[in-house]
Amino acid sequence: MADNQSTQTRPEFTWLFLATPDHTPECTPVVLRFDADTEDKARAAFPGWDLVFAAKIRAQAPCRVAFFDYTTRRGWEFDSAAIQEVRHA
Repeated sequence: MADNQSTQTRPEFTWLFLATPDHTPECTPVVLRFDADTEDKARAAFPGWDLVFAAKIRAQAPCRVAFFDYTTRRGWEFDSAAIQEVRHA
């Protein structure tokens, strides 16, 4: 019997951090989110930010896009759900 090999390339976790920019540490922290296999890889995605670990969540959504507007200090995140076929015997 052949083994099923996973071809999934999506990172295993979504990492959340409370963050302030290095140049304005007195501002209110924002939540930054990044999909990565390790915390170090997620932290490396935010150079210039002072990060405090907030959460490690299993990444299950097939598509997630986030935007942050530095002028208005607002963030948006769009998450799509997976479509799965269901068959009943």
